[in-house]
Amino acid sequence: MRENNKIVLPNYENSILNLINSILKYYNVETQYNGLKILDEELKKQYRNIALIILDGMGESILNLTSPNGFLKENQKSIITSIFPSTTAAAMTTYYSGKPPIETRLDCLVTVF
Repeated sequence: MRENNKIVLPNYENSILNLINSILKYYNVETQYNGLKILDEELKKQYRNIALIILDGMGESILNLTSPNGFLKENQKSIITSIFPSTTAAAMTTYYSGKPPIETRLDCLVTVF
């Protein structure tokens, strides 16, 4: 991931891994990873349903460029990072499993290429 010509490294205290673990914990699924603090606080409101919409490839710079005053930007609560490698296959597996790529072995995709 690049933003302003800088590589954005995953922050495993503020990433999609933490986001999905917050949701898992909300539904009383045991997990070994921390949740996303801002989402944990929001989920204390005890919502009946949670909808997670994933916009693959929608980074902060794309959002700022294409819709700086749009609905998504106006309702943005936080910015989180992806995982490594930040490929669709690895990221979606993290969403599905609640685990980082190193545990699902999708990190090996990087070494194949």
